[in-house]
Amino acid sequence: MLYAYVKKPPGISVFDVRTEAPGWLGIGLLGFGVALHGWSNVVLAAHDPAPGRAATLAATGPFRFVRNPIYLAGIALLTGVGLGYGPWHIRDLVLPVVLFLYFHLAIVRVEEPALRKLFGASYDAYCQRVPRWLPRLAPGAGNPQSRLH
Repeated sequence: MLYAYVKKPPGISVFDVRTEAPGWLGIGLLGFGVALHGWSNVVLAAHDPAPGRAATLAATGPFRFVRNPIYLAGIALLTGVGLGYGPWHIRDLVLPVVLFLYFHLAIVRVEEPALRKLFGASYDAYCQRVPRWLPRLAPGAGNPQSRLH
């Protein structure tokens, strides 16, 4: 929301968004980002270990489709704000790309090795089934077991 406040023109509400096509696309991305972020956090919280119990791998909800839905939600939110408020600048599309690159490097270099160490073979199998960023169009694509049945 801070970016929305900074991005909006002076003297208008954060709810006053552009009404042409980029504005509507921005509103759609904002709605998608908020919904995905909320859904992802609810699912992730359900896998949070209780005291004295081991963590479980979150592979349900949006984590069935992509391994990093919370990061995707953040990128959608940033892009939505950039498109939703005028005037439009090139930085409104550059910032989400920079954020994506940062997330990608952090995930590949830090998060995935830590999850692989924590969950072992089950995380490797999950990585084979579920793509990192973009969902597969065909259900079960990438899952060798799904082609056998």
